[in-house]
Amino acid sequence: MRPWLRNRPVLAYLFAFLVGGVALGVVVGLEQVVGYIPLLFLAFVALVEAYAGWGPALLSMGICIAGSFWFMNAQVIVNEHLHNYAKLAIFPVVAVAIIYLMETRRRERQAAREQLLELSTLLEGMPEAVFIFDRNARVVDVNRAAEQISACTREELTGAHVNFLARHLGVQKHDQPAQVSSLAVTRALRGETVQNEARTFSNPADGSAVDALVSANPMRGSEGEIIGALLVVRDVTEINQLQRRVSDTERHLAIGQMASGIAHDFNNVLNTITQATALLQTRPEQTEEQRFYLSMIDNSARRGAEIIKRVREYIRGGSGETAPVDVRQLMQDALELTRPMWRGVNNLSVITQFQPVSPVVANAADLRRVFTNLIVNAIQAMPEGGQLTLQCEERGGKVYASVQDTGSGIPSEQQKKVFLPYFTTKPTGTGLGLSTAQKMLLAQGGDISFHSEPGKGSTFTVQLPAGSRHELGNVA
Repeated sequence: MRPWLRNRPVLAYLFAFLVGGVALGVVVGLEQVVGYIPLLFLAFVALVEAYAGWGPALLSMGICIAGSFWFMNAQVIVNEHLHNYAKLAIFPVVAVAIIYLMETRRRERQAAREQLLELSTLLEGMPEAVFIFDRNARVVDVNRAAEQISACTREELTGAHVNFLARHLGVQKHDQPAQVSSLAVTRALRGETVQNEARTFSNPADGSAVDALVSANPMRGSEGEIIGALLVVRDVTEINQLQRRVSDTERHLAIGQMASGIAHDFNNVLNTITQATALLQTRPEQTEEQRFYLSMIDNSARRGAEIIKRVREYIRGGSGETAPVDVRQLMQDALELTRPMWRGVNNLSVITQFQPVSPVVANAADLRRVFTNLIVNAIQAMPEGGQLTLQCEERGGKVYASVQDTGSGIPSEQQKKVFLPYFTTKPTGTGLGLSTAQKMLLAQGGDISFHSEPGKGSTFTVQLPAGSRHELGNVA
């Protein structure tokens, strides 16, 4: 009854008017016996306030006072002792009524506090970010996950409008800034239920992109009216990255299977060419020119077979034959191979700091390819010039070879993706250079890492175990 009256002002004031009239009738009726006792009005006014609110209670009080002035002029003679006894008897009745109403109000407030505590505990335990908005689209409460995803405290978020929150988080839909009318909260406040819609946020802490699923539901009062909205944001960035990696793995598998078939067929073609060339070379009636071209065909076919062999080894995950190699020499070879590139860049200086190191057991062609790729990347990061530094040293039984540039560096939001296949920031890049280098090094017991600061440059470091005498002897 109480919420029903409070949400209907007309009925609430009508209830107050009727209760005020009943109170006057009771007091007037008792006046003939025990005299005028205004204490009775207090119980009726408290009843109106409890069930209809303070506004109707004031109306009821005004009716009681006005009515009292109307009939107080009448001279009603009653026994004074009886009048005093009546007032004393009515006092506990009024007191009990007021105590009951106050206790009811206290219990309701305690229940509301407990419900709020339960709701707060539930929200804090949720891994998803939860925002509660009022009917004016302003934040009422948030949980800890919401504070983390927005990089703001609860105090800073409370009272913030949904427009501010959307701008602060850089909410995007289909790679475009989301319109206010299309926001999940705005639609929920119109009565719409939003379930798991894809959105992209910008992390205010570091600017990285956050993939999220957004759900919003309208919050309704006892009469069905919308009093707010509940927004739930689920961060699915890691899940999406895992799905992309799985997709890349499947694509790698498909490419590997196709390349394996092509390599097998192409190797058969080269074998046919090699055999035919050998047969022609056995014929005595050949001119010098014919022998020259047959030799050229045979050499080309054999080189093609070697290339096919390396392709098939890579597909199987192998790294080819290993032998003791000098890392310093391989870095110098890579530097010479890239000389046309770095000599064509103005204001580019090259510094080599090669300390004596032990040989490492590895495939020379693979390592040379890794260093060449790192040098090319460093040169491309410094189109206006800078300093290219190549270092090599040994410590703790490991050989470290690094390639350092003073270019623009790698943005922090992209650093986690550097070694992912097909990830590239170059318009014409394939995104396979660093991922292939990492695979090669891991296959040979090594590793590759990097350190980069935007605006200051990057350093890529190759780590390989220094070969022991036993290992070197077995390889030799």
